[in-house]
Amino acid sequence: MTREREGPSQSPRDRILWILTEHGGQMERDRLRAATGMRYALLDPILEELAKEGRIKIEKGMITLTSR
Repeated sequence: MTREREGPSQSPRDRILWILTEHGGQMERDRLRAATGMRYALLDPILEELAKEGRIKIEKGMITLTSR
């Protein structure tokens, strides 16, 4: 597994998308929260925004990248 990139040059949105990509395009919400180190109060609004944009799908606790 590759080392996760951290730092100010990566936005939380980009980090979420990167982590999903590194994990085969899908993860359970709980695992994604742990991987990002974000609280649900911060993670959920970003996930909702990404879903509205069509970047991800959220179904039954599973977050999946969509093809664009």
